[in-house]
Amino acid sequence: MRFPRSILSAIGVDTVMRLSRIRVGKHVRVQGAPAILAGVATVILASGLVRFIDRAAPMLPEGLREARELFKAVRGERPELNR
Repeated sequence: MRFPRSILSAIGVDTVMRLSRIRVGKHVRVQGAPAILAGVATVILASGLVRFIDRAAPMLPEGLREARELFKAVRGERPELNR
């Protein structure tokens, strides 16, 4: 029984690496294994963002109200602050 010289050559990593491409220009183009990794990373990022928004949703109206009041104070629209 004959074994390949390395496990990587048995798996075919050289073929995967040859078919994998990342091009950055006017648009980013990803092919092969990096495309799969980029897709999985995007799904994980999106699920984390949804989870963050779900936890922050009860505080959102208060935060928006505070941001609006801060904006008014900076612009000088609040008369009680102009004394």
